[in-house]
Amino acid sequence: MKDVRRVAPGSAGDAVAILLEAAAHFAARGIEVWTADELHEADFAAAASAGELYLGYAGRHAVATMLLQSADPVYWPEAAPGSALYIHKVAVRRAAAGGGWLNQLIGHAVREALLREVPFLRLDTLEGPVLRSLYERLGFAALVEPPIEARGRRLIRMERRL
Repeated sequence: MKDVRRVAPGSAGDAVAILLEAAAHFAARGIEVWTADELHEADFAAAASAGELYLGYAGRHAVATMLLQSADPVYWPEAAPGSALYIHKVAVRRAAAGGGWLNQLIGHAVREALLREVPFLRLDTLEGPVLRSLYERLGFAALVEPPIEARGRRLIRMERRL
C-alpha cells in the first residue's frame, strides 16, 4: 500500500537517506542534483516541525520524500505568501523507482494545495530535459525566463495551475 503523509522531526533521517541515495544515483550519471553538504538532518527536522516534510511509505518503509512549503523566498522572491505551494527535495529510493512515486507525491501536493485553496504548485529543477520532462508530464510548465544560477547549477522554475 502506498501512503504519503506529513511526518514528525524524528523522520528527518529517513528523508536525508532517501535524498542522498537519489543524489548518488544521479551523480553516477553526471547530474549533480544535491551534494551531501546541502542535506542536513537538522534542516529536515526543522521542516518537519513546520509541517513541511512528507514521506511516501510502501507498507512500513519510507521510500520517497518531498518538502511542501508555503513560501520560497530564495527561488520565488517576488511571489506573495500564500499564492502557491512550493515543492522541494523530491526523491525516491532506487528500489522503488519507476513505481509511480513521483505521481503519488505530486498528487498529494495537489490535494494539499486544493485544501488550502492555493492556485499554484511551483518548483525549481535543474535545467535540462531529464527532470524537466518528468515534471512536464505531471502538468508543470517552465516559466519563460533565463535559468537561475545557484550553487554552480542552472535551474529553471516551473509551475502548475490548479
